[in-house]
Amino acid sequence: MISQRTVKNQQSSFVVSVEYGYEDILLELELGVFRTTILHAQRIANSVNSVILLENHIVVIFRNAETVTINDDFLKQNYKFKVCIKPKLLPFESSTFTHQERNLFIRNQSYIVTEEDMKKVKWDIKTAFQYLQKQYDAWDKSYFLFSFSSSYVTPLSTHVQQAT
Repeated sequence: MISQRTVKNQQSSFVVSVEYGYEDILLELELGVFRTTILHAQRIANSVNSVILLENHIVVIFRNAETVTINDDFLKQNYKFKVCIKPKLLPFESSTFTHQERNLFIRNQSYIVTEEDMKKVKWDIKTAFQYLQKQYDAWDKSYFLFSFSSSYVTPLSTHVQQAT
């Protein structure tokens, strides 16, 4: 008989990825393929502490203070950028909202960005850096600190279909 504990501890292969964002850009990072349990794969995804975009490279800082530097010559296949194509709405003062107005605003679809609002772009690191400098009038900024968005643990099929 297979128990829930046995299933939880069963090892499989997983692709572990995280998404980090800065304003209207998402950066998807593939951390790798790991043969492990689902719980450990989730721990790997949660081990990323922060991501910093610099002009010519990306620095991934892990919770154990280890770092990985990604540039366009090393690990380029491990990152992808997406940019939000939804028109930006003007900022406003929400402190004057009543409780009911605040609840209506939270559910207002025009302020919610969905996956359909994100467009994959084939940018290198320098292009993404320059886009952020230009878009947010930050020419004097030497780095952009991305914020955590989500993580993905995707199981790989253990069965390979043979062509007949």
